[in-house]
Amino acid sequence: MTFQIANIILYSHDGRIRELPFRIGELNVITGASKTGKSALIDIVDYCTGRDDCYVAEGVIRRHVSWFAVLFQAGDSQIFVARRNPGPGNKTSPDIYVQRGTTIEPPAISVLAKNFTLDALGKMLDAAVCINENQHRPPAGQTRDPLTANIRHALTFSFQDQDEIDSKKILFHRTGDNFIAQAVKDSLPYFLGAIDEDRLLKLSLFDAAKRELRRLERQLREISNASSDELPEALALLEEAKSVGLVDERVVASTPEAVIGALSHVAGIAFVGDNFVVGSADDALVRLRTERAALRNELEEVKSELRATRLFRTENGGYRREAGEQRARLSAIGLFRDTEADHAHCPLCESVLETPLPAVDEIAGALAGMHQELQAVETESPKIQAKLAALQERETGLEGRLRENGQRMATRIRENEFLAKQRDDFVVQARTVGKITQYLSTSDRSADNSALVRQVEEARARVAMLADEVGDDSAQERLETYLNIIGRMMTDYSETLDLEHRGSQLRLDIRKLTVIADTIDGPVPLQRMGSGENWVGYHVLTHLALHKWFRQKARPVPAFLILDQPSQAHYPPEKDADDGSIASLADEDKTAVQKLFSLIAKVAREIAPSLQVILLDHADLKEDWFDDAVIERWRHGRKLVPLDWVDS
Repeated sequence: MTFQIANIILYSHDGRIRELPFRIGELNVITGASKTGKSALIDIVDYCTGRDDCYVAEGVIRRHVSWFAVLFQAGDSQIFVARRNPGPGNKTSPDIYVQRGTTIEPPAISVLAKNFTLDALGKMLDAAVCINENQHRPPAGQTRDPLTANIRHALTFSFQDQDEIDSKKILFHRTGDNFIAQAVKDSLPYFLGAIDEDRLLKLSLFDAAKRELRRLERQLREISNASSDELPEALALLEEAKSVGLVDERVVASTPEAVIGALSHVAGIAFVGDNFVVGSADDALVRLRTERAALRNELEEVKSELRATRLFRTENGGYRREAGEQRARLSAIGLFRDTEADHAHCPLCESVLETPLPAVDEIAGALAGMHQELQAVETESPKIQAKLAALQERETGLEGRLRENGQRMATRIRENEFLAKQRDDFVVQARTVGKITQYLSTSDRSADNSALVRQVEEARARVAMLADEVGDDSAQERLETYLNIIGRMMTDYSETLDLEHRGSQLRLDIRKLTVIADTIDGPVPLQRMGSGENWVGYHVLTHLALHKWFRQKARPVPAFLILDQPSQAHYPPEKDADDGSIASLADEDKTAVQKLFSLIAKVAREIAPSLQVILLDHADLKEDWFDDAVIERWRHGRKLVPLDWVDS
């Protein structure tokens, strides 16, 4: 996916917007006088792509701009990134606003508010340029941490500000910082494509294979170093196994092999622990207790009914005896036959009675009633006896069932106690088996270690195979091949410029991050090449060759290159007196500038639309192709920051 600059936007403090649109996939030229803001463009783009601090120079821009923004074209979509100007004297601001869409118009300043973090911005831009998972691991013996290439490393190849483009010591953006220089050295093989895309996965597999090999080798070493000094531990485990019932007490093992054999047998015992688990609420015991409670309730009801029936029987018997006695007394009425006798006189002595005797017929009536009641009581008595007998039988049956229930409960409790003991024994035995298994797994002293030897050999072969796949040899070969191709491009480009060592084989030395010309007198690094013309020329052709390679290989590097003041060796600011015209320059300087700009335009056309080149310079060539490439001329009051922003 191409990643280029569609627009650079500035916001004033009162909300006015300054847009600087660019053409995608072409050469874009901004020419103008000094102090118009050209050099600030690199710092603005750098800041909006995640640089920690804002390096826009203090002055007009920092005083009159509230937000910096860049609209990126990422394939068919756009990404708008705005960062608040930290203001004069401040290094950075945490306020970042990001918007994504197919076509984005710069939002009003009222919309701008923090919705992204710096870390999230970096990750989003990584994805936008298609940087995959990667990791560079330093060679053995070096202490620096592994490096993951990201958008900040990729942008190293997209900027050449005016202090870098003519440097004989620094070839890439910000590589004057040793840490950044080392990061470029570590990440450049990835960006060139010399590192497999699946290298990280292979490295992970390689690490796992090495760990497994170390484990197997350690185990084999322990087997080989086994001695009688290690036998006591095995013997102690064997005795423990005997004490918990895992090994017959009669087993005798006097040699290491015999001990290991016995322990191996124990380690192979299979346990089914579920058979030994006893719940605190045993279902059968719960059912028995429920049954017992029901039986007790039923027995209590029967006993209560028995008591009531027996009481009734007792009261019934007393009544019958009393009624019988009364009937016997009344039966004396049979002695008197004359029912018409004088009731005022005693029938024996005929003396006058103070209280007259009842009539015989009254006594006879009472006697007849008594007789009927006695007959009724005597009739009910057998029924009461039958009920008592039935209740007593139920009572006996319930008491028997209660005794049986109690016996079953006692049996179940004894069984549970036995199972609980079995469970406890199982736990102890399982613990012992675990100790034995651990001992055997870490200190296997089996006499026959041929299987382990084979495992070690297979692990070594796998490590060797993966080492070849992730090894530096294959990556180094690819890297050297790619650098040779890039070197040929650089050599070809140099033929069009009037550079020292033109025609010599050029190469990019990524260990020293410099350009080297291989001459008949030996290699000549950039630092030993004279004149600013050479330094600028080699900077430009190196970056053009790299970007041509990046685009040919579809590498995850932003598809734009910003060059600031490449003409400075021939057309310094003090010579800018005729609206950027180079007509007043010496012929050789004029020719050098034309050739350099023509090379930039030629390569931009060759790679178009995959590459966008942004050229910032004082020089303004009076040629049609150059005029077509100019997007703005900053002269006669026209600058990056509009004058009315400053005046207001």
